Order: sequence, then C-alpha cells, then structure tokens
Amino acid sequence: MKTTKYRRRCFDQIEGIVTENKALTEEVDRFRLEAEKVAMERAAQEERMVDLSRRLADKDTEHRSKTSD
Repeated sequence: MKTTKYRRRCFDQIEGIVTENKALTEEVDRFRLEAEKVAMERAAQEERMVDLSRRLADKDTEHRSKTSD
C-alpha cells in the first residue's frame, strides 16, 4: 500500500514538473519571438538612421560646394 501511494505521489510530482516545463517552454518561445521582433525593429531603425546620416552628409557636402562657388 505504501509503495502504491509513493509511486502515485512520484507520478503526480513528475506530471506537475512536465506541465510546468511545458508552460515555461511556451513562455521562453514567446520571449524568443518577441526578442527577434525587437531585434528586427532595431535593425530597421539603424538602417534608417544610416540612410538619414548619409543623406544629411550629402546635403552638407552639396551645400558646402554651392557656398564655395
């Protein structure tokens, strides 16, 4: 009888751990997707900033060449 109760308790604990592990895995996957999304947004923003910097430098160069004339 004690063995049956012990086995049942162990099985319940394992079942609880497996359920918790699945929930944690889902949360990690959600965080991973969120982090990938943020990384993509940052990369796009960085690309826009580089483009704006390049355009500003071009305008500055153009302005300097016009004022030199």
